[in-house]
Amino acid sequence: MINFKKLFYFLIGSVYIPEELLNTREKILLHISDTPANFFSVLNFLISKLQPDYIIHSGDLVDNIKLEIYPYRLDEYKKKVPQLIKILENSSAKKIYLALGNHDDEEVVNNITNRSKIIEKSDIINLEDLEIKITHFPDEIKKSSSQYNLFGHDLTINSKIEDDKIYLNGILAINVILLESKRIFTLPYPYGTDDSRLGKFKIGF
Repeated sequence: MINFKKLFYFLIGSVYIPEELLNTREKILLHISDTPANFFSVLNFLISKLQPDYIIHSGDLVDNIKLEIYPYRLDEYKKKVPQLIKILENSSAKKIYLALGNHDDEEVVNNITNRSKIIEKSDIINLEDLEIKITHFPDEIKKSSSQYNLFGHDLTINSKIEDDKIYLNGILAINVILLESKRIFTLPYPYGTDDSRLGKFKIGF
């Protein structure tokens, strides 16, 4: 029944949130990555339901705009990225971390953020006794890893547990960590998210 609900929500462009997540009293960490603009409204819904205590975005904030390849789309990026920042910073999250991706513009993001911590390449933080490495790039994880490793960019490292370390790729799923029990939930991105990431709706990639 749960699998059917997941599929139904996926196909209608939404995210199924398990009841135990909705009813938890534990603190919540929400991890997302490589988010195209058509995911923003779903993200707003997700945050309103989960009320995460911490949010980590591991880069490419408007992933349907490939700035590194198409720098002439900067004006479009400037219009879209504030929509995401508003959703994140209007949330009740205590702390918000943004790891800049290869398709992000550091100056633009710095100018529009008020309470988010911006991570240029990688950083290790401590949240509720968890040591977490945050980066956009899997290569940074390959250089050195931490207890928890949150990243995006591509699929050169999948989500896995290896040598008692946890690796969560934010492209593969929306990751939710309950910070007391350390339980991890992976929620599928809505239908069409990957197509938007690849620019199939507008431009070839």
